[in-house]
Amino acid sequence: MNLDLKKIAGSFLSLIWIALFPAAVSPYVLQGPHVIQLMTEKLGQAQSLSVSQRVIFYNPANSPNPQPAMADQTAPAPMQPAPLQLNESLKYLFSEAFRSDIVSELNQRVYVFNRGQSITVIDGVISQAGESRFDVYKDLLLYRSRDSLSERLSNLGIDIAVSSLGRFEGRPALGVGAEFPDETVPQLWIDKETFHPLRIMVFDTKSAYSPRNSFLEIRYSGWQQIGKISYPMQIEFVQDGLTVRAIEVDDYQINPNFSKDAFDIANLKLQYRQPIRTPDRTAENEGLSEVQKTIEEFKKIFE
Repeated sequence: MNLDLKKIAGSFLSLIWIALFPAAVSPYVLQGPHVIQLMTEKLGQAQSLSVSQRVIFYNPANSPNPQPAMADQTAPAPMQPAPLQLNESLKYLFSEAFRSDIVSELNQRVYVFNRGQSITVIDGVISQAGESRFDVYKDLLLYRSRDSLSERLSNLGIDIAVSSLGRFEGRPALGVGAEFPDETVPQLWIDKETFHPLRIMVFDTKSAYSPRNSFLEIRYSGWQQIGKISYPMQIEFVQDGLTVRAIEVDDYQINPNFSKDAFDIANLKLQYRQPIRTPDRTAENEGLSEVQKTIEEFKKIFE
């Protein structure tokens, strides 16, 4: 009888201990705004940054992680074109503006983001598509304050009030926007030790490879210290399990002086012509994914 009373008393004390000290049975998870604060502090502060990089466009067949072939598929696969590489130059004006210039022998693309507004110019014509989901990668690198980045993440559908502890590619990570291992909602994952961003997942339109709504996942790696800021040397864009694009940094310069005209959207609207609206073309582009829109915009390069 005394033994039973001791067991009951022991169980009662255990329940009290769990109620009073929940951290003893589950690890404490930092709140989302605190995680974002630590991330922006780790990224550091600077006035501006210029980056020279290579952008690699993959076709589904030559993606680094292609989908497996069907078991009954015996015919040899046709020859696929090699991945396309283009040179891109970036201008960051922390935490206000961003500019990307891609110039090839045949084509030119200019993308400018300034205080919440953006413009894309393809071959001298203002694009109707506006900002692409692929341009989202710059957000984690441009904003250097918790408030401005939190507002941008919320606009991308990430609930910064939700946070969790998990793992990404074997490393402990802090998630904002989702409870690990849920990958059905937009989210941001940050390295628990370095507080560098690891990945961001944002809603995409219906993709080229799936009839359902999907996500575009952007992965950051190869972080290096540039002066007083950190910057990733590699960025990957993954859609439906396929790497559709990658970025490799070649060179950079900290705190260069930029002309304010480079980020003047109003001036760019005067400088470049508006697109000619054609009903057939509009109908043709309805329902296209961001990948397809990008290929359409650069069709002369892919042909």
